[in-house]
Amino acid sequence: MERRLFMEDFKGLRRFLYNLSTAGWNMIDSILMTFYVAFLLPPKEEIAKGMIQFIPSRRYLGVITVLGAIMILGRIVDAVSDPLIASWSDRSKSPLGRRRTFLLIGALPLAVSVILIFFPPIPATSLKNGIYLAIVFGMYFFFFTVYVGPYLSLIPELGHTNKERIGLTTSQAYFSLIGAGIVMIGGPLLLGHFMKTESPVVSYRKMAVIFALTGALLAYFAVIVVDERRFSDAKPSTTPLFKSFKKTISSRPFVIYLISNIALWFLFNIVRSSAIHIGVTLLKGDEAFASNMFSILIASAAVCFPFVGMLARKYGKKLTMILGLLTFSVLSVIVSISGLTSVNAKIWGLTAIALMGFPVAILLVIPNVLLSDLCDLDFVVTGERREAMYFGVQGFFMKLNLGISTATLALLYSAFGKDISNPLGVRLALVAGSAVALIGLAAMIKYPEKEIAGKLKR
Repeated sequence: MERRLFMEDFKGLRRFLYNLSTAGWNMIDSILMTFYVAFLLPPKEEIAKGMIQFIPSRRYLGVITVLGAIMILGRIVDAVSDPLIASWSDRSKSPLGRRRTFLLIGALPLAVSVILIFFPPIPATSLKNGIYLAIVFGMYFFFFTVYVGPYLSLIPELGHTNKERIGLTTSQAYFSLIGAGIVMIGGPLLLGHFMKTESPVVSYRKMAVIFALTGALLAYFAVIVVDERRFSDAKPSTTPLFKSFKKTISSRPFVIYLISNIALWFLFNIVRSSAIHIGVTLLKGDEAFASNMFSILIASAAVCFPFVGMLARKYGKKLTMILGLLTFSVLSVIVSISGLTSVNAKIWGLTAIALMGFPVAILLVIPNVLLSDLCDLDFVVTGERREAMYFGVQGFFMKLNLGISTATLALLYSAFGKDISNPLGVRLALVAGSAVALIGLAAMIKYPEKEIAGKLKR
C-alpha cells in the first residue's frame, strides 16, 4: 500500500500520547474483565474471609445463570450500539473530526459505569442485584463502544502505510499491556494492601475507583493530540446505517477474518476472566501469586512484540494469526491440566502461561492491521472510507462473543465447580475456549491474503 499524499506523518509526542490513551481504556476494561467474576461470584473460600456473593449462582431452565443472562443482555445492547455509533462516526461532520467527538463524550461515563459494577445495592445474594447489574453492564458496554470504536478507527487513517500500521498497532499493544498490567498486577497488590484494614468488598471498590479514574484521565490524551484534518484525508461517508452494515458483512474476506479473530478473543476472554480462579484453584496460589502470574504473561508478551512484527512482515499476517490460534489453543489445554501431572502445579502452569505471551502478542498486534487492510480494500471497491463501520461490525460480534464466552464460563462453573475442592469447571472452561480457537484456525486458513495484497498494490 502506497502512502497517501499530502498527509502529515503521525509521530513523536502526538503518537506517544495517542497510544497512552490505549493504556487508559485498557485499564478500565481490565478492571471489569479481571475482577468482576471474582467479585460477584467469589469462591467459597473467599466468602469465608468476608466476600459477598451478590448474585445467585444457580441455573435456571437447566443452563441459564444470572451472570450469564446479565452479560448476554448487556452485550446485546452493546452489540446493537456498535454499528449505530460506527455509522454516526463515519458520517460525522463535527468540527473536531469524525472520531474525536466520540472520544470526548465516552471516556468519563465509561469509567463511572465500571465503578458502579462494584457497588450492587444489596449487600447479599439477590436477584435485584442482577437487575441492577444488567443495567450497569449495558451502560458500560455502550460507552465502551462510544470511545473504543472511533479510537480504533483512527488506525487506518493515522497509519498511511503497512509499515506504519504495524508500528502503530505494535506500540498500542505495548500500551495495552501496560494498562492491563497495571490492573492485573497492581490490582491484587492493592487488594492485599487494602484488606489489611478494610473488608474485602470495600477493598475491591477502592481498587476499582483508583484504576477507573486514572484510566479515564489517560484516555483523554487522544482527544488533545489527534487533529484529524492534519493526519487524515478521509471524508464523511454518505452511506446510511443499514446499507453500510450490509455492505460490510457481505465482504467474504472480512467474514473469514472476523470468525478467526472472534475465536481468538473467545479463548482470551475465558483465560482473562478465569485468571483469579486459575491462580487459586488450579495453581494453588493466592491473590499475590495471581499478580506474579500475570507479571510473567505480560513480560513474555512484551518480549514477543518485535518478533511478531518481524514474523508478519516476512511471512505474512495470515500465517502469524494461524500460529497464534494454534499455540494459544494448545497452551490453554496445558494450563487446564495443572495439578493433574507429576510436575508441581505452579511450575507447570506458570511455564505454560509464560509461553502464552507469544499468542497474546499476536492477538494485540495483528488483527487491527488485518482489519485496516480490509478497510483499504473497501475503499478501492466503493470509493468511501468506512473504517468505523468495519470496526463497529467487528465490535458488534465481539460483544456477542464476550457475552457467550462469559455465559459459557458461568455455566461451566455452576455445573462442574469453581472451588479449590472442585475446580473441574475451571479446567473445562479452558478446554472449551481451546476448541473454539481451533475453529478460528480452520477459518483463517481460507483467508485470501495474497488476493487482497494484489488488489491494494494495483
